[in-house]
Amino acid sequence: MPSLRHATLIDLVHGLCHGRITSEDLIRASLARVGEVNHEFHAIIELNPHVENDAQLLDLEHITRGPRGPLHGVPILLKDNIPALDGTETTCGSLALEGAKPPKEAAIVTSLRDAGAILLGKANMAEWSGFRSTSGCSGWSPRGGQSKGIFYPGMKASGSSGGCAIAVALGLCFAAIGTETCYSIVSPAERSGVIGFKPTRNLLPSEGIIHASERQDTVGVLARTVADAMHVALDMAYQSQHRNAATKSNLVQDISRACLNLDLAGMRIGIPWHLNDIKTMHGAKYESFRIVLSVLKNAGATLVHDIVVTGADEYENLTVEEKQIMLDTDMKLAINKYLSSLATNPNNITDLQDLIDFTKSCPEEECPTRNVAGLERAQATDPNNDVYLTMLARDAYFTGEGGIAGALIRHSCAVLLIPTLSPTVQTFAAKAGSPVLSVPMGTYPPGTPIERDAKNGLVNIAPGIPFSLYVFGGIGRDADVLKVGDVVDRVMRVREGLIPYLEPKTEIEDFQSAGQVEV
Repeated sequence: MPSLRHATLIDLVHGLCHGRITSEDLIRASLARVGEVNHEFHAIIELNPHVENDAQLLDLEHITRGPRGPLHGVPILLKDNIPALDGTETTCGSLALEGAKPPKEAAIVTSLRDAGAILLGKANMAEWSGFRSTSGCSGWSPRGGQSKGIFYPGMKASGSSGGCAIAVALGLCFAAIGTETCYSIVSPAERSGVIGFKPTRNLLPSEGIIHASERQDTVGVLARTVADAMHVALDMAYQSQHRNAATKSNLVQDISRACLNLDLAGMRIGIPWHLNDIKTMHGAKYESFRIVLSVLKNAGATLVHDIVVTGADEYENLTVEEKQIMLDTDMKLAINKYLSSLATNPNNITDLQDLIDFTKSCPEEECPTRNVAGLERAQATDPNNDVYLTMLARDAYFTGEGGIAGALIRHSCAVLLIPTLSPTVQTFAAKAGSPVLSVPMGTYPPGTPIERDAKNGLVNIAPGIPFSLYVFGGIGRDADVLKVGDVVDRVMRVREGLIPYLEPKTEIEDFQSAGQVEV
C-alpha cells in the first residue's frame, strides 16, 4: 500500500476488496494524520463525530453485500459551505452560522452517501467564499484560522477551497468536494500541487449549498490524479437524483472514455498567446509550458498558436464596478435566500444586513482589521440597477462569441491551454458554466527569489512551490478537458517530486486491524 499522500483510488479499492485494509483502519489513520499537521496548516475546521462508526458499518456492508461502487468506504472531505446533517456545522467559515441548520443536506452529500463514501468532516475555507472582505481574507476564517500552503513556511494556500486542496495533498483524505464561483477550486489546487476539476455547471448537483452566486457556483472535485478526479465526479453524477437514467448513462460513457490512453490524435488544442497573463508570467512557468506542449504534440495533438479570446481586452478594460456588480448582486440574493430558509437559526441571522451587523460586533470575526467591505458592497446592490442590467446583457458576449466558446469554435479547437492563472478567462468560464481543470505543470526552481502577497504577507513564490496548467473546454465537453489533463498528469508526474516542509507520518499500516478482513 503506498503512502496515504500518494494513494490512488485503485490502491484503496484494491486494498479494501482484497481484505488488506479496512475502512475503519483508513479512517483511524486519517484522523491521526489530521492531528499531526492541522495545527500548522489549518486545513480542517471540524471532523465528523460519527466517522468511525460510519466506517465500521460500511466495512460490514462491504463484507455482507459487497461494495456499492468505487467510493465505498473511502474518506471524502467537504468544504464548509456544503451542508451535511451528520453532526458537523456548515458555516461558510463564519461564526454567525454556528448552530444553524438548513432543513435538509446538500444534494451532493446525498449522492456521496448513496455511493458509500465516508464523510470525514469539513474543510476550512475563505470566509463567505472570500467575498466578505477587501483586507486580506485569503484562506482565513474565524472558525478555522489562516490556512497555509504546505511547500514553504508561511505560504499562501489561495482560494476559498484551500482547506480541501491542502487535505488532499497531505493525504488527510482521499479526495475533497469543493465549490467554485470563480477559480475557487482550481487555484488552491495549483498551490497544493493537486488536481482541481470544475466540471460543466450542474454536472454535479449544487442544490442546498451556501451559494456565493447561484448563477455561477459549481460543485467540483479536488484529487491527486486526473483519473481519480474523473472517477469521483462520475460516481457522484451517477448517484445524483437530478439526472434521468439515459442522461447519466451517456455522461458516464463520454467521460469514462477520457482517460483510457495517451493518444490525442485528431485533437486541436489552442494556446491564446495574446493574453496579458501569459505575456507577463514567470519564466519558470514558460519553461515548463514548453515541455507540456512537446508532450501534447508527441501524443498526437495539433497545437493552434494563433487562437484569440476576443472579449479579453474589453473585459479587462471594464471598471471595477462593472466587473463586480454581477457577483455582488448575486451574493446578496443567495445569502438572503439561504439565511431565510434555515430550520435552526440560534443567532437569528435572517438576511445579509443581520450578517454584517453580527460580523462587526463579534470580536472573533476580527472586524475592522478584516473589514466587511465585500458584504457591504453586496448589500448596496439593486437588481434593477442600470449597470447591473447592462452587464447582464453583456454577459451573452463574454460567455459566447467573445469568450471561450467563440474562440474554440472559430479555430475548431477542443480545448484552450493557459499556463498561468488568468482571472479574465477564469471569469469567462465561470459565467458560461464551462469546465476547467488545473494540473500540476512544474515547480519554482532552487534560487527563485521569494515573493509575498502585498495584502497579507503570505508567500506567493518560492523554491519548491508548484504551479499548474489550466485546461478550458466548452460546455458539456468535460471529456476533452479530462483527456488532455490526464496526458499531462501522467507524463509530467509533477506530484511525485513535491516535498511538503511538514507532513504527517502515520500510515494505514500503523492502524491495521490484527485480524484482517476475510472476503
